[in-house]
Parts: sequence; structure tokens; C-alpha cells
Amino acid sequence: MPTYDYQCQACENHFTVNHKISEPAPKCPACGGEVRKLLSAPAVMGGGRKPEPSFQGCGSGACGCKH
Repeated sequence: MPTYDYQCQACENHFTVNHKISEPAPKCPACGGEVRKLLSAPAVMGGGRKPEPSFQGCGSGACGCKH
């Protein structure tokens, strides 16, 4: 379920709620006032390739040693 950040227009309370997109905005849990949805960065799920390490020390063959 998506997570949404809200701020109360009356008391300025910030809170986070998990609910379906189709559900209406909740009331403020602190005072029951009207709220507005805040913009937030989207969650990004991985799945790409792993970054290669920039350090290639002894044992990786980069130093020329024959271990």
C-alpha cells in the first residue's frame, strides 16, 4: 500500500498514512482538521546490476601478484 505524507491546515501537524490511492485523505489525528497531501520523493525498488567495487586490491588479480 502506498505511503502518503500529510500536513494539517489548522495545527500544522505532519503525519504519514498508508492507504489505497482511491481512499480519501484522512483527518488530522491530532485535532481532526482538514489536511493537505505533501509532495515526497517516490520509492524506487532496485533490480539493476550491482555496482562494481572501485578498489581492486590484492587478490583480485589487479596487483599482478600470484597468490
